[in-house]
Amino acid sequence: MTTPKKIAILGGGISALTTAFELTSQPNWQAQYDITLYQMGWRLGGKCATARGPNDRIEEHGIHGFLGCYYNALPLMADCYKALNRPAGVPLATFEEAFKPGSFVLMWEFINGNLKRWPFTAPTNSLMPDDPSSLQNIRHWVGALVQFVDQLFEPEQTPALSPHGIEMAIGRALLAELRRIILDAESLVEHMLAAFDPLWNWLKAKLQALVMDNDELRRLYIMVDFLLSLVRGTIADNIFERGFDVIDNENFSDWLQRHGASVMTASSPLALNTVNLSYQYPQGDTARTALMAAGCYLHWTLRSFAFMGAFAWLFEAGTGETVIAPLYEVLIKRGVKFEFFHKVASLELSADKTNVSAINMGVQATLKAPAAGYQPLINVQGLPAWPGDPLYDQLVEGQALKDQNIDLESYWTPWHPVATKQLQAGRDYDQIVFAISIGAVPYLCADIVAARPEWQAMVSKVTTVQTQTMQIWLNRTTTELGWDIPFKHPTDTVIGATYINPLDGQVDFTHLLQWENWPAAHAPKSLWYFSGAMDDYDTPPPFTDTDYPRRQNERVKAQCIQYLQASTGPLLPLATTNAVSPPGDPISLDFTLLHAYDPAHAGIGIKRFDQQFWRANIDPTERYVTSPPGSTPARLKAWGSGLSNLVLAGDWIYTGLNVGSVEGAVMGGKLASHAVCGLPLLKDVVGYPQG
Repeated sequence: MTTPKKIAILGGGISALTTAFELTSQPNWQAQYDITLYQMGWRLGGKCATARGPNDRIEEHGIHGFLGCYYNALPLMADCYKALNRPAGVPLATFEEAFKPGSFVLMWEFINGNLKRWPFTAPTNSLMPDDPSSLQNIRHWVGALVQFVDQLFEPEQTPALSPHGIEMAIGRALLAELRRIILDAESLVEHMLAAFDPLWNWLKAKLQALVMDNDELRRLYIMVDFLLSLVRGTIADNIFERGFDVIDNENFSDWLQRHGASVMTASSPLALNTVNLSYQYPQGDTARTALMAAGCYLHWTLRSFAFMGAFAWLFEAGTGETVIAPLYEVLIKRGVKFEFFHKVASLELSADKTNVSAINMGVQATLKAPAAGYQPLINVQGLPAWPGDPLYDQLVEGQALKDQNIDLESYWTPWHPVATKQLQAGRDYDQIVFAISIGAVPYLCADIVAARPEWQAMVSKVTTVQTQTMQIWLNRTTTELGWDIPFKHPTDTVIGATYINPLDGQVDFTHLLQWENWPAAHAPKSLWYFSGAMDDYDTPPPFTDTDYPRRQNERVKAQCIQYLQASTGPLLPLATTNAVSPPGDPISLDFTLLHAYDPAHAGIGIKRFDQQFWRANIDPTERYVTSPPGSTPARLKAWGSGLSNLVLAGDWIYTGLNVGSVEGAVMGGKLASHAVCGLPLLKDVVGYPQG
């Protein structure tokens, strides 16, 4: 009988879980593999980890949701819920119950010295979120983009443009012909667009005198200008045959303008959505111009318009409950072993530097019942959830950890391992899947980086940034706070990524309140998330500086308070001091609206913010991976570590998408599984280059 190959998966984020899910989805996998996943701390999820705080309120690392173009992540979760097979009637029993479509996007323009809302409801389509079969290649994405913009010309979408019927008819004819050529022509060359330029130039001339005074005309102009720039650039640079990587040495904005986009278009919220969603700011500094490799930008942006069903699919509960816990439960049921409280310290190279000879770990805590294993989940209203702290009663050191308020996920923790463990090649593992974020690579893989120039290039060019997030619970509904734009679909909510920096993203997640446990007489009425990059110019201090997390936490708190003081009015005009208790500040949040979990100690004024939630994402494992020009060639492939027993996984490896995201992490996990067992086939990793 053949002994199963021992697979050690390091890390517990999306990519690690995807790798394990793919490996265990293969027939008779137990005869081939013995899989153990090692995770520091008490919970899984990485940057998608969710905790439960006071009153079981949901507390996250940032804003999470799936775009409709997550061609790999959405089918993964559909398969996960099928495998989970929860009984009918229990919370989030099916994929359809756990993920709801969202089509509303709130963008912001700065016109004539004022912020102006650009509300936008994306058209829906009949594609299923678990079936990307009709969106397999670049032609399909570009065709879907053209069709998307064409739908915006429909009279019900832009009623104020009815006096401009001739221009609208010409625009629609232009788009219809463009889509036909893209989908039907045997080859696509630049001169095919030559016939469209005179028409577009004529239309631009007609519109340009009107765009600043007519919001709908200006926005339609930007949409079409943006579309044609993307299509023109895709054809001119022969992306269909050469792939996206060939333009990754150029910045996205230079590429857009090189292919005809006006400055107004290139600096519009439509164009900036992609860079804001993926935090593409040097050193996390949103006061600087965003930098993003043009190929990464084009790939992500084309996908964004070629979605399955709806522009976005939002989680019905927290990310931990909707995504991470189901994956964990399926993997446990399949027989994957989990070792919590195991923090990787270093990977050792063999003497000949051809493989990893040992993995050194610190054991952060020991179990009272080792044979039973750590049971990490709690029950919240029938929904498996992740607690905000370790379940201390299962740990020998539980009381000490609780008394000292130790954060086992922090690299700057004063807590020392209670034991060390060394996994040895050939005895404890045959293959390693390194699925820990690249921010930790210089610390955990120092020997490998020193020995291999390609690793040195990777850690130098594939950069990361710190991020920050804020959640506020309020004692008035979003409508009572001044939101006055009706939604076209019952599951729509406010989703935005182009508001005031640095917390330029905001989402109304009021629907999550149903999964929190507030006293009936003292329940909040709305819940908003804000997220953004955080500037990061100073070298992080040594991990012995255990006060660093507190300082960064205070920094984020101060920035969040300042943000609410300077930015609330345009977003929620009835939430300001002047609206709630006039006379007062017309821009600042009235902090009496913040809902306290402990009313007896809520404080007054700004002090009420103390009972909200904010987070500084500073640890090496939670820094956001960016895609600056020149970084793509430095990304190593899943099978390209240069070491015989080391496979790589994550959104930081070469995925073809090469943008930090859950989709990128899922692709990284699928590619790691392919590197281990040959499955899934590369053609089944949608978006991975097939050439």
